[in-house]
Amino acid sequence: MKLAVTYAIRKAADWFFRKRSPALIAVRVGSALSLATLAGGWVVSFVYSDSDRSFELSYQSSGTAQFILLLGFIVGIAISAFGVVWEYQRHRNENKINSKRKTIVIEQRGLVDTSDSPLDEFLKLRCPWQVYSIVNDIRERLVDNVITRPDFALVKVNHLNITIAEMTAQSASSDISMAYGGVFPVPLTFYTGYLLDDESQITIFDWSRDEGQWRELEADDDGEQFILEQSELAEKSVVLAVSVSYPVDRQAIQSVFADMPVHYLSLLSLNRNNHWSKSKQDRLSGEFFEYCKILLGQGVEHIHLVLASQNSVAFRFGQAYDKRNLPSISVYQYERHQLVRYPWCLKIPHLAGEVPVIVNAEFKRAA
Repeated sequence: MKLAVTYAIRKAADWFFRKRSPALIAVRVGSALSLATLAGGWVVSFVYSDSDRSFELSYQSSGTAQFILLLGFIVGIAISAFGVVWEYQRHRNENKINSKRKTIVIEQRGLVDTSDSPLDEFLKLRCPWQVYSIVNDIRERLVDNVITRPDFALVKVNHLNITIAEMTAQSASSDISMAYGGVFPVPLTFYTGYLLDDESQITIFDWSRDEGQWRELEADDDGEQFILEQSELAEKSVVLAVSVSYPVDRQAIQSVFADMPVHYLSLLSLNRNNHWSKSKQDRLSGEFFEYCKILLGQGVEHIHLVLASQNSVAFRFGQAYDKRNLPSISVYQYERHQLVRYPWCLKIPHLAGEVPVIVNAEFKRAA
């Protein structure tokens, strides 16, 4: 009983003092006016006396003042009542809208265990409407943090569009919002963004390893741009190596992609916390897209993408890649402690009827 009373008091205090809406402002203004007129209508009296003298101070308002105070009290009550009715109507309309709204949360679990802090639970604290979760979990395919069966993981990613279509079949597109977050192999993360590029606006989250929790891309854009190192060789297949969170392994690139032209896009400050700005990610993904267009103009038909970045950046680059007009692309997985440091890639064709496949790097030069 005591806990129930405490909870009721706390919720009432939150509603009256912390919640923000024009209707509640009217309630607060009316309540303040009513209390002020009540206080102004009191009779003030002060008496002091001792053996030698006495002193008395009193105040009694006139009839006109009492009438003004009464009028103010009635106006305050009317304003408060109007605000309560307005807030009730607003709250009812909001609940009606929220009953139709839903957020679909896509969480991909792999390289870091985030299961103790699911992204959907994080969002339920923010969203008063329905939140549904789609989880791609490939941790059972990891050995010493290395994915052993990327082909199985690819099957799970390929099912995303079907699952999303089933969840949204009975809802209007205006009632659907989406959120994405994960810690997943770069090729599969890029491909997830590639698949979802035509979906409605997606709010992207990333896992903060420093804080051990999900975080939205809310920081300011620092204006940093890619530094370009362009190869002078002209081939139909080229390597595009992009460094965002840490530098790509240039020695391994030269070994795996022997004699193939390599183009480098690199940020000057390479660290794991340089990506928390949505506007920065949008801008960098635009630079990546524009450079792929330049390669297309040079006659390139296939891009071998080596991407060292945070999960959200890989997803955003996948969203930006134009599946209709740009060359086909293969996105490589990096494993520092293996003999072949780029042991496999996800090859994403651009021709109708072809499907993405996992390709193992069995030779020194990737095909």
